[in-house]
Amino acid sequence: MIEALRDIYSRLGDALSRTIFIDRLDYSITGENSRLEKMIDGAVRSRKEWKDFCGLLEEKARQYDLYLFGAGIWGRTLHQETKERTGWKGVIDNQPAGKAVSSLPVFTLEQFMEQYDDRAVVVISSYKNGEEMSAQLTAAGVPASRIVDGGKVIYDLTEGAAYFDLEALGPPDPEEIFADAGGFDGKTTERFLHWCGGNGYSYCFEADRANIDSIRKNLAGYGNCEIVPKALWSETTVLSMNMKGSCGSSITAETGDGDRQAVEAVALDDFYKDIPVTFLKMDIEGAELAAIRGARQIISKRHPKLAISIYHKPEDIVTLPRQILEYYPGYRLYLRHYSFGWYDTVLYAVP
Repeated sequence: MIEALRDIYSRLGDALSRTIFIDRLDYSITGENSRLEKMIDGAVRSRKEWKDFCGLLEEKARQYDLYLFGAGIWGRTLHQETKERTGWKGVIDNQPAGKAVSSLPVFTLEQFMEQYDDRAVVVISSYKNGEEMSAQLTAAGVPASRIVDGGKVIYDLTEGAAYFDLEALGPPDPEEIFADAGGFDGKTTERFLHWCGGNGYSYCFEADRANIDSIRKNLAGYGNCEIVPKALWSETTVLSMNMKGSCGSSITAETGDGDRQAVEAVALDDFYKDIPVTFLKMDIEGAELAAIRGARQIISKRHPKLAISIYHKPEDIVTLPRQILEYYPGYRLYLRHYSFGWYDTVLYAVP
């Protein structure tokens, strides 16, 4: 095991990757949050974009009362990450019933506007609904100068950057062929096509039927992609899936009752037997090792770029790069982290 760790470490392409590897490995072994926080500090909080945003909030907080718009996960994240700097006064939410962000009061927009004065600045926490929320505030009478778009800042540092921000990937080939394994809502395929300048082709692998409906809606305007309604595994077979209609849908080789439903699974070696795939992305809720084993021939013979989620299981930080290097030792490895939590650490392998 020590030799395997040394081998992985020696293949890491830059200082940030080595730091993330050590911290993620320590966190996997010990479970100590201090190691996780150290990793987040180095990978996300130290970014200039985040520091500039926090500086802006501090400046605003010296002059105004700050309110969050959005009590969802990004609102809670934004509050947690900035509460020591800002002294938030409250939270606005379109559906506030049952929602909480620490002990802050939660208002509807109408309730907020009843007490609104020129000392208030509203910080939008959502990227997905940011434009709509900004329009709501403007229509209600909040000047644009008193609205701060925090959702875009968080998005650009986290899921908006994942899979395509690594400089070592190099410029995309006009004929890139992408495997979007764990397609969820199709947004990663959409970002791939933007990364390719509208070129390339994506196969979006997703077996959850509710997620497939979302993909169809989100990719309706694109012609150079297709949905593959299958899960990925080490072999082409039938598996069980816990269909949640979210990014948390997962497959298992076991059968059982409850919400599990039978789905077709395919090995990438079988699917891409005659297709020259160039880029494999995987975020498949712990099935990454099995899917990598199902891509042995592709990896060993074609050496595609890889972007693999490496956080679902504690052992992933070792087993996934070890398996990849066994199939093709010519990869240079990189690690990046894209959240303020334990999730969304990505292993890149660049030939």
